[in-house]
Amino acid sequence: MGLDRRTFLQQAGLALFALGTTEAGLLFLENNSQLAPLVKNYRQILAQPTNRKLALLVGINRYPHQEHLEGCLTDLELQRELLIHRFGFNPRDIVVLSDRQATRENIETLFIEHLAEQARPDDVVVFHFSGYGGQIKMPLSIEREKTPNLTSPDTFQLVNSLVPADSVLSSSKSSIANNVLQETLLVLAQSLSTTKCTFVLDTSFNTTPRVRHGNFKIRSTTEIADAPSSQELLFLEQLRNKLALKGLKPSKRLLSLPGVVLSAASKNQVAAERQWDGFSAGLFTLALTQHLWQITPSSRVQVALSRTAATVEQIMGRQQQPTLNSHDKSTISYYLATGDVPTATGVISKVNGNSNFEVKLLGLPAKILDCYGVNSCLSLILPNKSHNLPQLRIKSMEGLIGKTKLLEPERFEVPQVGQFIRETIRMLERNLSLTLALDANLQRIERVDATSALANIPAVNSAVISGEQNADCLLGKVDHVTSLKVTVNNPVTSENQFFSYGLYTPGGVLIGKTTGAEEEAVKIAIDRLQPQFNNLLAAKWLELTINDFSSELKVDATLTAKLNNQVTTSLQKATFLSEIKQPSPKKLAFPDKNQSSDTINTVPIFVKGSEINLSISNTGDRQLYAIVLGIDADSNIFALYTPSETKTAESKDQPQNIVVPPQTELVIPQVENSWKWKVPDSVGINTLYVVFAVKPWQQTLPALATQQNYKSGQPQILNVVNPHLVLEMVMQDLHSISSVDSELLPKDDVYALDVHSWATLNFVYEVANA
Repeated sequence: MGLDRRTFLQQAGLALFALGTTEAGLLFLENNSQLAPLVKNYRQILAQPTNRKLALLVGINRYPHQEHLEGCLTDLELQRELLIHRFGFNPRDIVVLSDRQATRENIETLFIEHLAEQARPDDVVVFHFSGYGGQIKMPLSIEREKTPNLTSPDTFQLVNSLVPADSVLSSSKSSIANNVLQETLLVLAQSLSTTKCTFVLDTSFNTTPRVRHGNFKIRSTTEIADAPSSQELLFLEQLRNKLALKGLKPSKRLLSLPGVVLSAASKNQVAAERQWDGFSAGLFTLALTQHLWQITPSSRVQVALSRTAATVEQIMGRQQQPTLNSHDKSTISYYLATGDVPTATGVISKVNGNSNFEVKLLGLPAKILDCYGVNSCLSLILPNKSHNLPQLRIKSMEGLIGKTKLLEPERFEVPQVGQFIRETIRMLERNLSLTLALDANLQRIERVDATSALANIPAVNSAVISGEQNADCLLGKVDHVTSLKVTVNNPVTSENQFFSYGLYTPGGVLIGKTTGAEEEAVKIAIDRLQPQFNNLLAAKWLELTINDFSSELKVDATLTAKLNNQVTTSLQKATFLSEIKQPSPKKLAFPDKNQSSDTINTVPIFVKGSEINLSISNTGDRQLYAIVLGIDADSNIFALYTPSETKTAESKDQPQNIVVPPQTELVIPQVENSWKWKVPDSVGINTLYVVFAVKPWQQTLPALATQQNYKSGQPQILNVVNPHLVLEMVMQDLHSISSVDSELLPKDDVYALDVHSWATLNFVYEVANA
């Protein structure tokens, strides 16, 4: 087919496409003092007015010849709501293509008609794709395209592509993929008028066999197509010719292209989607949009990108590491907000009368959203007002949507659609438990026996088949291979293969030290794993206390690792109230030296044996009390104990409160202290939680004193052997400290936590060998 000038211009604006590569260290922008000038440029760009903001969002769940995906349309909803409510996009300027609408031709045509043809140099363009990515054998030259020898690697190369709804074309000899080719997108990108463009690609191109264990779906095809469609090849050739006539030489160099690309995964990795309670979504899109709801001012966007990567890697490990690409760092931008907007938990989406409202809780972390209880309260965010705000009370939850009722409607004007809301009281059911996924590869008798054995495990409430429902962890088989030594009587080396049972994260990462003995019965395995179940439940409770995005306390903390007296890694967390009004100095963070320059280690590395220092600051006007808890890669719970200088007769045999007076910074351990806090030995993802409260920890500290390795009067890391009891006391303390009005507590089987009374900051890091 031929292209006239108008059709060419319509299709000559689609933006750059990421191969999964990125410049090392870019997500550490906020922490690297050498990049301070880039941050300055970034702020200047954010402040620039724009003529128009245009977006094309593409998502495909239903593929005719592929396993259906579940979360791509949710991704589009998350992205659309973010663009409208957080970044000032007009709904009429956002075009959505979903499922059968998202053909190759429609994607290209709509991109041109809506984006390329309308965009001017100062306009903002956003393109989002959620769906399968794939690889295709691409002839190395035009001359070979007519009769390519697709069996010889000398005549083709593997190229990445986006898989549209009409991807597969019938062919008796080979598989033809009617995909949007990588090079097509690269050439189109060079015709885009504006450099203020952002491309979010929640897809991947890894065709290797799937991870056996995991409660998720992968967004890449498993088969390599033999050839691209002739229509796409012809279109690509015409694009090249059109650019040549305009005096532009197409470039294949990724870093020469304009704009910014945010990719769900690095090269040769996978992009996953996960099922939550009531909805499915891409891990990357869900985390990205959630963190962008939380951040403000807009100059803190790079913080959201770093936290997005940490959220994804906490689930997937190094199987999925999000990346950012931009050849011109001075144009690092995401959606270019028209002005600063307040951090929010969500937005009012529907008004039903004068007192009933639907809200979308798009700024809540998914782990919290799954457990967000009825009667939780949200306040409206009103300009120049921080007290006596209208309160909405949650009556029911379904996925991302809550139905609420306005308290004391006679006192306030009726809230309107589009108004921001922020959580004030978090209700959590006390009977929290784990959901265990049973690997689909287990035999039926194994699943029956496991379900029966779980009846005696209080920490686990239910068992589901992997992939059917959301789950906290997965029980599956672990394969082992041992080699038999060569002897005189046995001159041939042989291998002995056997399996045992172990626990995996939802992302399919084996949890350390959960593997059992050879040919172990599944009932024995369930009983053996009871301590790990207790630890995972305690970790779930800790995750449910995180509230740096909504806490009214002004606190921040810095976690630093030193090796040979040199700082190797430094992480900073703060409540957003503290971040906005009391910004802390930037800290250095270093990528993993073992990784290639094409990837970023977005979860910082702490080398085994390094010394840890924790600095906690209270920039508010109230005295606070802190505890420090964590979970290592083997799912062991630990607590930091530091003795207080002031002791009473009643508390001399138990840990003391870590007291943080107003406008004070406390460093643990103190420089003059001979005790050293060492990085744990368990290699993998670790998480540390610093929990602040406005009153002393009356029940938690006595529970910690019961630990076997507790020694009064000296700082130490306590191995928590009864995590269920300790976390029950933590939650009870937070409930008591919050002192929520009894009128808001219709029943006693919930913990009610007031954001004015506590703050939990978490640090995610990876422990690695030197």
